[in-house]
Amino acid sequence: MHVKYGIQYDISHEPKEVQQFWNNENNRALKLKESSAKVAKIIQRINADILTLTEVGGKEDLKVLMNELSHIGVNYKYWETICCKDSFTKQHVAILSKFPIKDVWPEIKGKSIYLEELDGDSEGETGISKGLKVTVTISEKEIDVLVLHLKSERGGFDNDAKRLAQANIVRQSIIKLLNDGRKVIVIGDLNSEEKNASLYRIRGFDDVYEELIQTCNSDYFDNTDVR
Repeated sequence: MHVKYGIQYDISHEPKEVQQFWNNENNRALKLKESSAKVAKIIQRINADILTLTEVGGKEDLKVLMNELSHIGVNYKYWETICCKDSFTKQHVAILSKFPIKDVWPEIKGKSIYLEELDGDSEGETGISKGLKVTVTISEKEIDVLVLHLKSERGGFDNDAKRLAQANIVRQSIIKLLNDGRKVIVIGDLNSEEKNASLYRIRGFDDVYEELIQTCNSDYFDNTDVR
């Protein structure tokens, strides 16, 4: 959380007094409450029925945010976060909903192989460290929502290859849902600009198996159902 206050991610590079302040749990709790109150006011202005968050803390940190929302009269009765597998950033994704939530996947399971070098001399394996799936029920209609934070763009070819491999896992997950005729939304920090290969992979542009499912066209909802 200290990064949000202009402190370097690796706090050991900061002066000793800064490290002492942020390593004190009481100080951290006060700063978490302070920053959560600011985020809560922004969420209040957005006024969304369903809201997804990336780069947030775990369940205990989310409880602080929910309390701050409650203090200003914003009530998200249903919310979920993930089982984070990122030991470096320890960041989570989360969803807040005014509609019922069920069938929670606290992680998007699966592994995918990728080439670490263009000439194929070495291979790597990756999973999705920050991913969540829930089913939201709106006006008796079920929608599967996947909230993701894919690999950062920093790191050049290796990270691009990892992100594309993560997109493979996402596609494999949603294909199963689409085959059952379900509505699926993929949202989050995908670290991909428009026309990026990872987005094309998630949307199914290059599905090539026999029973081809082409789902790259957007599906729009009546704005009276959800904001």
